[in-house]
Amino acid sequence: MGYKYKKAKKSKLKSVEKVEGEPIEWKIERIVSNNEPISDGAPEIFTDRKEGVISAYNIRTDRWEIASDAMDKVSGSIQAKRDAKGKIPEKGESKVIELKKDTKVSEAKSTEGTAEAK
Repeated sequence: MGYKYKKAKKSKLKSVEKVEGEPIEWKIERIVSNNEPISDGAPEIFTDRKEGVISAYNIRTDRWEIASDAMDKVSGSIQAKRDAKGKIPEKGESKVIELKKDTKVSEAKSTEGTAEAK
């Protein structure tokens, strides 16, 4: 008996080009020895006190409302699909299928109520 192996499907994922980073020790030494300004880093997210805290950067922001709105949209689309399946088709849209009667009837007799069946 020969076994047939299925060929592996090729993935559509693309590889990311790898870049070797500079160790932090070398970077600090380069900046200190050349008196270079620190040019890279994360953007500052601090705002003036009068502006308050930006909600995008506030760790205490309640994201429950955003998530519940998204889930309402998802459940609404699922419900719309269900309603579309249960919709009664209008005239002209329905498909009529004729059922054929089986002319062959079984000749077997029921054994219920007989002494042999007990």
